[in-house]
Amino acid sequence: MTFEQNNQEKILLVDGMALMFRAYYASAATGYIRRTKAGIPTNAVYGFMRYFWDAVQKFNPTHIACCWDLGGKTFRSGQFRDYVPSN
Repeated sequence: MTFEQNNQEKILLVDGMALMFRAYYASAATGYIRRTKAGIPTNAVYGFMRYFWDAVQKFNPTHIACCWDLGGKTFRSGQFRDYVPSN
């Protein structure tokens, strides 16, 4: 049975830190840094929202949850020795 054939609820789970990291470095790798008129870089926010809205349109979820690391040690610290969480 496909999602279109039943009326089940769908949840979109987003790893906010991973998506923000990917969004920033994917766009910064090109050498082009988006900035506001005040010079503040916006690559991460812009890229995050593009990926996010693409996923919403593709999967058409009924619910969305976006999770963020709280700072300090996380499971990522154990996975990658040099991981430094944002505070």
